[in-house]
Amino acid sequence: MRYIHLSPNQQTQLTLLYKSSPDHRERQRAHALLLSSRHYSIGDLATLFDVDRDTVSRWMDHWEQWPTDSQEPLDLQDHYRSGRPSTLSTDQKKA
Repeated sequence: MRYIHLSPNQQTQLTLLYKSSPDHRERQRAHALLLSSRHYSIGDLATLFDVDRDTVSRWMDHWEQWPTDSQEPLDLQDHYRSGRPSTLSTDQKKA
């Protein structure tokens, strides 16, 4: 079984993100990490958040790469990914 281990400072930061982030995905990831620290399994988390087990594992991998002594705020948001150029004009996007 794989679980996340959190320091009191990390737990405080994740709780703050979970309760106050405007981004749904960031709140979801913070909540999953908090539950993992309470020994919820990857399968349980995948079922609870209606995502694939690999997704939960990626959240945990990303978390484990975060420096534990970092003073930077936690960043659990989606980052820009390249993709197909938009077919809509600027005016069409505004409408």
